Amino acid sequence: MTTAAVHTGARVAGRALAVTLGLVAAVTHGKPLHAKGRTHRAVLRIDAPVVGSGVRLLSERGQHDCIARMSRAMSTPEGFWDIGGFALRVESAGPGCEPADLLFASTGTGRIGRHLLRMTRHPMSEPMTTLLPLRAGTRSLLLLVQPLDPRARQVELSVGLDGGAWSRVGIIEVGPEMRGASPRFDPLVRQLEGTVAPPWVTAIREPAYRTARRLGRRTH
Repeated sequence: MTTAAVHTGARVAGRALAVTLGLVAAVTHGKPLHAKGRTHRAVLRIDAPVVGSGVRLLSERGQHDCIARMSRAMSTPEGFWDIGGFALRVESAGPGCEPADLLFASTGTGRIGRHLLRMTRHPMSEPMTTLLPLRAGTRSLLLLVQPLDPRARQVELSVGLDGGAWSRVGIIEVGPEMRGASPRFDPLVRQLEGTVAPPWVTAIREPAYRTARRLGRRTH
């Protein structure tokens, strides 16, 4: 398949996703996905940096203040089937030491499964990946979080380069809940320093994120 065909397909998929989000919002009169969640203060501790990743956050030992939000895509009650979401805002991890946003969703962990959404009854105890790859220099990069306890108070962070095996880089310690907080995460606006979304990934995500931003303004 040619590059042009990939980009065309990605644009079509992105527009379709945006339309779907708009229809869901029209029916529910609210945020179409991840409408309910819990926001917490957190700390990311990088203790096993990956040499050669080209990403400052992953290449240096250190501790980083974060905001973490745990949610279910369709806001189903605990024990019902859903897709889990784990959003992480890492302070000073973006260009110019601005915050960087990372979004994770329930997936498998294998070479193919890491790119496929997965329904689960207990998403906060299942692995989640960033689903679509980022470019880090000449390499493809994907991130994985794996909760180490049912309440996801400790979450292991790993990185996969070029579709290879996962390498653990650190631990996210999830702290006190920020009651009433409802931050909006956008990895296209708040990018991780040293990474860039491939054009086809942006073509899929941008229409949906643009719709989500507009709907977010309407519900506030």
